[in-house]
Amino acid sequence: MSNQRQLVLNLFIYPGGHHEAAWRYKGSEPDRILDITHYQELAQRAEASKFDAIFFADGPALADNVRYAQRLRFEPITWLAAIAAVTS
Repeated sequence: MSNQRQLVLNLFIYPGGHHEAAWRYKGSEPDRILDITHYQELAQRAEASKFDAIFFADGPALADNVRYAQRLRFEPITWLAAIAAVTS
């Protein structure tokens, strides 16, 4: 058995950001939240950087705290199909 440890990298995609005001950050692109090519580009960048996986959590289409930030997202089958089409 080998004693070598291996680091596994995973890109966690959370469309609205992890902070309710993330969309206000100067470098953010809130208009791309429902642009599927944005997520395809993220997946391609992760793949090119040798990440092992991407992850996005599925949840209700409209969360109850929508008044604080954008909470819309694609449903998983559309998201996965679009990402699979541009990655290996």
